[in-house]
Amino acid sequence: MNAAECTCERPICTGPGGLAAMHLHQRQIRAERTADGRRFRSRRSDFQISRTVFYLVGHLEGDAPVRLNLGEMAALYDRSEALMLAELDWFAEHRFVHLDGRADGIVRLWVNPAVAVCGADPRIAAARHSFPYFTVEDASSEDRVCVHEYSEDLWEAIYAGNFEAFTRETFLSPDCRVCCSPRLTVV
Repeated sequence: MNAAECTCERPICTGPGGLAAMHLHQRQIRAERTADGRRFRSRRSDFQISRTVFYLVGHLEGDAPVRLNLGEMAALYDRSEALMLAELDWFAEHRFVHLDGRADGIVRLWVNPAVAVCGADPRIAAARHSFPYFTVEDASSEDRVCVHEYSEDLWEAIYAGNFEAFTRETFLSPDCRVCCSPRLTVV
């Protein structure tokens, strides 16, 4: 099935923020483990932050905040709620999300449109929390992730450069990731 035949209804457009989160997280782990001069070795227990990115993307509903049940999320990944909350705090610290509140095991957060947009104008979502835009440089660069601070003009250019992805009638849904996968192009 191709994008023209797809009948998905939930628009989700992934962006460079998800890739940036993965690179930043890996760099942080590497720095922590090699600080005393040891050689870096990955561990089986290392959690792939990409899982959380995909989980957040799958729970987007237009321009609304995501409401995550920490217990369900922790059970899904066989991790403690404390570890999942620490990871969400890491996402918030690096401005991939904005944590809006926690109560009774439910976390409410807003996702930076550089990570993903679900049928919403990214300019509005970015302005709401002054979200930065992320780009990931080529592999030869030492510091691969570039953070571009919030600018109305920057997000306007991102919207203009990706207009088709935000206005299409048929988009990606969590059940149909193969047939239709729009992504933000780097501006």
